Amino acid sequence: MSQPFRIRDDAKKWFKALRERDFRVDFDSFYFCFMAGIATGKKAQVPKDETSELVSYFPERYGSRKQLLVALFLTQELADLGIEMGEKKDVHSKIKKLLDPDSPGHHLSDDGVREFNKYAHGGFEILRDEWFDDRPRSLETFLRIFKQELDAAISKRQSLEALT
Repeated sequence: MSQPFRIRDDAKKWFKALRERDFRVDFDSFYFCFMAGIATGKKAQVPKDETSELVSYFPERYGSRKQLLVALFLTQELADLGIEMGEKKDVHSKIKKLLDPDSPGHHLSDDGVREFNKYAHGGFEILRDEWFDDRPRSLETFLRIFKQELDAAISKRQSLEALT
């Protein structure tokens, strides 16, 4: 069995109102955390006993986006390591560690899933500590603020990349 995606227990509590009313699967909470982590480049290590197992595949509603999510993850991992796309040997070596084409449901190696989870864990810290003043209570307000903050984070990163 492949390594599962894991969500922080405090993230589950933070998203409680949306999980009860609006989210169809717990992976929805994980997705928003992951996107915040990827957009800001924030990763966090969280003890396994402070997380809950979700699934070891992308749920059906995310199936059409799984290649995009994995590509965002790989791009961020390479950037974190300072590996340029032209450095073929280094790119291939790192991707080989993170991907497993035989892994059903997500094509990530166990190491890849662990690193993927770290972006979701770090992204939750961004949501809780920087992007929101309080936990979300309505999907409409959450999505409006999330989109605004996500756009700002992406714009900031692009500006920083342009300077280097």
